[in-house]
Order: sequence, then C-alpha cells, then structure tokens
Amino acid sequence: MTHHKTFSLLPHLAAQCLAAALAAGVAMTALAGSPASELRTAAHQALPPAPRAVPAASGKEKAAEKAEKAEKEAKLEAWRENMTAYLSRAYRVPRSRIEQIVEASIEAGRQNDIDPLLLLSITAAESTFNPKARNARSGASGLMQVLPAAHAHRFKKRDGGIFDIETNLQVGAELLRELIDKTGSLQRGLKHYMGAALLSHDSGYGNRVTREHSRLKLAAGGDVSQAVSLHRSRMPAESFEQKISGTFSEFKEWLTGAPVN
Repeated sequence: MTHHKTFSLLPHLAAQCLAAALAAGVAMTALAGSPASELRTAAHQALPPAPRAVPAASGKEKAAEKAEKAEKEAKLEAWRENMTAYLSRAYRVPRSRIEQIVEASIEAGRQNDIDPLLLLSITAAESTFNPKARNARSGASGLMQVLPAAHAHRFKKRDGGIFDIETNLQVGAELLRELIDKTGSLQRGLKHYMGAALLSHDSGYGNRVTREHSRLKLAAGGDVSQAVSLHRSRMPAESFEQKISGTFSEFKEWLTGAPVN
C-alpha cells in the first residue's frame, strides 16, 4: 500500500519541477530586457575594435635600413676627416683642437638649426680657431667672439665659460639664430652679429664668411688640397654663392644628397 502511494506522488513532483523551470525562464527573459542588461550590451558594442597586428619588417627591409644608416655614417665620418684636414692645414691649428671644434659645431648647429659649415666659417673670420682669442678694445672673446657682459645670461645657463670651445659655439650659434630670425635673413643676421647693425655696410664681413663657406664645402667633398690653395689665395670655390640659407636642414640635405624629412 505504501509503495503504491509513493509512485502516485511522482506525477505531482514532475508537474512542480516543470512549473519552477518555466518560472525561471520567464524571470531570465525579463532580466535580459532590463536596463542594466541593455547598458552592458551597449557598452560591449562601444568597445573599439582590437588593433591589427603591424607586420614585422622583412629581412630585406631591415637590411636596406641598415645599409642606408651605414652609408650616412660613412659620409659624416668622411666629412669630419676632410674638415679636420682642411682647417688644420689652412689655419695651422693642431688636429686635436680642430676635431673638437668640428664636433662642437655639429652639435651647436643641430640645436639652433644652423649649418655647421657656416659656424666654422664665422669662427674662421672671428678668431681663426683660437679659443682664447680676445679683442682688447671690445672685450669680445672666444671662438665666435661673444661679448661676455652683453651675453652673461647665456653663459649662466651652461657649465663652461666663455673660452670653453663647446660653450662658446653654443652661445654664438644661439645668438646668430636669434639675429637671423629677428632680421629675416642670414645676410642681415651676419651684419648684426659682427656689430654693423647701424652701418650701411658690413666691411665685407658677409662676403668673407660665404667665401670660406664655399671652400669648406669644396674640402668636405674631398678636394682638400684645392681648398687649401684657394684659402691661401683668398679665392672662393667655383661653387661660391653670395646667398646661402645656412640652415642645418640644408647642410644635412647637401651631406646626404637627399631631401631631409
């Protein structure tokens, strides 16, 4: 009797389980339509797409980049050697000093967007590469003959003094850049730099600088002996140009033979 009764309860239990399952399904359906669910769905849709993987450079591309870098480094090294050979011979200055001046001119030019050849040309005109040069009348001192009193604030920002090679070139280049920007041209900037701002002429200063610039370019290209000969006869190179932009970008383009990005 008891066994029969137990089996008679099974249909009732099955019905209760089915009802509970249906109720749960209704609840889940209602939850899916709730505002929180909609927010989660919208947030998921607003997520940015996963970034695409950038393909790695091929072996050929890496080799080409490496070769191009090596070529530029070789050109710059040849430029350094030619500059050192020309300036040490033309101005009878020890190679070790010229090497230091050449390196400092590259860095000062890079910082102030000025052609290092132009800085070397000005240095030649101002001090003939004597770091200790000092004008007894004006007090202008160092490689680029900077006035210490007028530009004391520029030296305070740096470690070296007025007779330090790197510091003097940096200050001179900074001053020249400001004068070029102020006057609107390299030629007028040079006129102001040498102290002829109020005069109708520059006593041939700009011409001396640009002539030396032409000889430096000739020497940098490998014709050192010819450049030395022209220097001694005070003649410009055949590539002499009265007007040059004097920017670091122009220097890099000339050095590499390709436009600078």
